[in-house]
Amino acid sequence: MKDSVVTALALIAFAAALAVSIGSRLSEQAMNLLIGATCGAGLAAPFAILAGAYVGAQRAARDRQPAQPQPPIVVMTPQPPAAPMLPAWSSFQPAPPGTLVSAPRQYTILGEETVIDGNDHLR
Repeated sequence: MKDSVVTALALIAFAAALAVSIGSRLSEQAMNLLIGATCGAGLAAPFAILAGAYVGAQRAARDRQPAQPQPPIVVMTPQPPAAPMLPAWSSFQPAPPGTLVSAPRQYTILGEETVIDGNDHLR
């Protein structure tokens, strides 16, 4: 464990020395850009890890198969007795006289001044 701590400290010291060396040569605008990108990546990393864990849990739950599928529940209700079958024409009631004939329709074609009455005559 002591070796891993020493190695980690050495890597951090090397990264800091490299950052100071490169940072001293950069302009102020370039340095601000690098600092902003580093802070943005540092803030986005935890959210990316959380999103990955959530998606992984959803996939694992979806891939899990139930132990035994439940049989479907079927409910049967008794049917009322059927009415005697009569021919369709036996229940037909004729329409009262005069209701079948209606006044002829008039049609107007948009953009024209002519009117076609129900007898297909031009007026």
